[in-house]
Amino acid sequence: MPLISEIGRKKLSVRALLIAITTILWIGVALHLFPVWWMIKTSITPTWEVFDAPAKLWPSKPTLVCYKLIYYFDPGWTGAGGNSVVYPIYVYIKNSIIMSFGTMALQIPITALVAYALSKLYSPRLSRIMFLFFIGTMFIPFSVRIIPNYLILRHFPFPTLNIPKIPFTDKKFPTHNFLNTYWAVILPAAYSGFNLLLLKGFFDGIPDSLIHAARIDGASEIGIFRRIILPMSRAVFAVVAYFSFSTAWNQFMWPLAVLHDNKFFPLSVVLYKFQYFLSQGTFSRELYPAQKEAMEAGVSINGLMAISIIESIPVFIAFIIFREQLMKGIKLRGFK
Repeated sequence: MPLISEIGRKKLSVRALLIAITTILWIGVALHLFPVWWMIKTSITPTWEVFDAPAKLWPSKPTLVCYKLIYYFDPGWTGAGGNSVVYPIYVYIKNSIIMSFGTMALQIPITALVAYALSKLYSPRLSRIMFLFFIGTMFIPFSVRIIPNYLILRHFPFPTLNIPKIPFTDKKFPTHNFLNTYWAVILPAAYSGFNLLLLKGFFDGIPDSLIHAARIDGASEIGIFRRIILPMSRAVFAVVAYFSFSTAWNQFMWPLAVLHDNKFFPLSVVLYKFQYFLSQGTFSRELYPAQKEAMEAGVSINGLMAISIIESIPVFIAFIIFREQLMKGIKLRGFK
């Protein structure tokens, strides 16, 4: 139903108001899209033209040389901390994909099963207590959790500086070091309090009569979850999958803290190190031949914009895939 009826729109004052509102909205859209346009324009601009003044709205000689960084990265580039990054960008894209899909594969089933247990298995009183416990994790800041999480991954399963000894012996408990592996990023994300809130809010709306009827027919709890809960919860799972993927793909601080080898870096960390490297340099046409060759190959501001576009594409594709279910998910109880 339109905000203003067709009859009301015939009035001159109402029509002028609609034109003004539409104009303001289009200006807002243009202001939001201009940075995206500028990023795309810079990514296809030759290196030395990027620094020309005044800036142009379109490059005189567009080039895709920066996108060659996907399969070729100049080994002469040195990132922050003196670590030479000699891997092409597709290696870091692969790392981001592994970490993102690994997080989804672990986080969504665990969180969904916890939400189902709280919604349909526990008594109302116990469910309320357990729900408050699980949701309470959302109130712990990441800055508070980073050191315990780091220590527990350093010598799993003990979140302490020193490994304790086995009682009545001089031997220490066996531990495992997950740092500098994909698991260091995936394991701490195995549970999400926000996704639990969404899933439980939806599961509470599923009639208990369906669950009781399935139990009378002899279905197990896993069978009920697989044959009844999952088919009825596609919209909320699409929302959870999108949030899980986008969060895992864009995370930066935690991978930076637990990954030390360049070959494990996700694209977000490489983007930061690339930006840090560029901030330390001085851009001049009087450079050593190797530096000049690297900049002409895209190791400059235009290359930074190209990598930024590459990083944003998967999240955009995920939104396109889940957009229909996401629109339905807006009506879910968890979003009210």
